Amino acid sequence: MEFARVAAEVNEEFDAWFGVLQRSEREREGGDGNGWHPDEWRARAVTTAGPTHHRLYSYGPGPCNPVAVAALEVTTSENLAWARGDLFVDPAQRRQGHGTQILAHVENAARRLQRSALVIFVMEGAHEVGLAPNRSFAPARGYQHAEENVRRDIAWPQSAAFRQALLDEWSPLATDYDIVSWVGRTPSELLIERAHLSAIMPSETPHLGIDYEVEVWDGGRVRFHEATTHEMGRDLLVSAARHRESGALVGYSELTVSREQPETAYQWDTLVTTAHRGHRLGGLMKLRNLENLALGGYATTKVSTFNAVLNQPMINVNEALGGRTSGSMVAWRREL
Repeated sequence: MEFARVAAEVNEEFDAWFGVLQRSEREREGGDGNGWHPDEWRARAVTTAGPTHHRLYSYGPGPCNPVAVAALEVTTSENLAWARGDLFVDPAQRRQGHGTQILAHVENAARRLQRSALVIFVMEGAHEVGLAPNRSFAPARGYQHAEENVRRDIAWPQSAAFRQALLDEWSPLATDYDIVSWVGRTPSELLIERAHLSAIMPSETPHLGIDYEVEVWDGGRVRFHEATTHEMGRDLLVSAARHRESGALVGYSELTVSREQPETAYQWDTLVTTAHRGHRLGGLMKLRNLENLALGGYATTKVSTFNAVLNQPMINVNEALGGRTSGSMVAWRREL
């Protein structure tokens, strides 16, 4: 068996790599095919420019016929002490030791990047939350449970009257704020403030076993993020909360929709800065994004979001919006 780096720009290698990921995902989700689209991984792996990129790896008789695949997210300006990894074993090849073998190789790849810890993120389907094989596989290989995120899905389309009722309930708590929104590129006059919010996002949200650092963001990194999202084949719907007295942006929320597979829209970052919490700004920003989703006419059937189990205020918002538990994402950490 060979452990090899996959060239994302070589179709034969990338297609074989993505095929294992997709079969693993469909097995987890009971056959649904509305998960990752190949362009979403390729766009993040074909270039090493920018503050982050992904290295893709295969394990098997050759890079064009893998039995297991992996990815490492490589950061260049922050969070340099640890690396994030994703691992997938072809469902037809499980329980043969391939997961153990590729994990050992990925750990060595992280060491070569001079990372002192590896954090592996594992998705669990609705039928296996808390019971999936990773719950025994990871501890047996020296990994500690670092973080637990619950996935909730909001059925779509949603009644406009339902959203209006929430708007009427939450708006009186936010009379000192305006909600602004856009699709795609951030307006130039908001670019620097938008960058600042992304920079502090890791330190302003709750984490347990992962030591996220404040990130280095400027206007150029926001534009890189927007361009990468577009290359992933996704539209980026963004809303932000602006404090009327100071004029400052104090929160933002991102919702993304694949142009080719719009059935599932994904909630990405949502942040309200500490000093401005308690005004339902997170909910109001999400409502604005949902309104823009409706106006965009996307053929979406659900909106998926993940929340750390520690983040009860945002869990309350997502459940008020109609979110129902549909899976989880577990982070496992090992010191290298």
